[in-house]
Amino acid sequence: MTSPPASASASIWSRKRDLFYLIFFIIHIPIVVLVDAVTFLPTALQTNFGLKTHADYLATYQDKLPEETAPWFCVFVFMELYYQVPLAIWAIVALIRDNPMVPVHLLVFGGHIFLTTLTCLVEMWSWEDRTFAQKRTLTMMYGPYFALGAFMALDMFFRLRGKLLGKKKLA
Repeated sequence: MTSPPASASASIWSRKRDLFYLIFFIIHIPIVVLVDAVTFLPTALQTNFGLKTHADYLATYQDKLPEETAPWFCVFVFMELYYQVPLAIWAIVALIRDNPMVPVHLLVFGGHIFLTTLTCLVEMWSWEDRTFAQKRTLTMMYGPYFALGAFMALDMFFRLRGKLLGKKKLA
């Protein structure tokens, strides 16, 4: 019976944080395509299901950001389509394979979603035509992305720091 090589990585099932990130990326792709960016897609790629999901989201949560499409918000949506979705597809495979570049890419991704979501939250809480309850409900929608971005960025920072500094303690 042969043992696996010393360089074999641990299973995704034993890497709980990576498993959590994997599940997030699997869920994140359809959310971007069906809710966040559906109206930004070329008409040929828009589906009735996606347009209905987007309309239902707007009707349910009264989120002005996708309705008013401020230039900065449009840039955020395009970053979702052209940066986040491709990275999510890459990350799904990379997390399963324990690719050593995961911490580098997820540090950038985590910082990115932390800052873009923070911007959306600050904008949302400045609205005077929405009730406190509506803002709180939207915060419950955006908040997990904000928290995940912060957690992911910190997790990846400390993983990279550990690799760069080794096991040495800082004086």
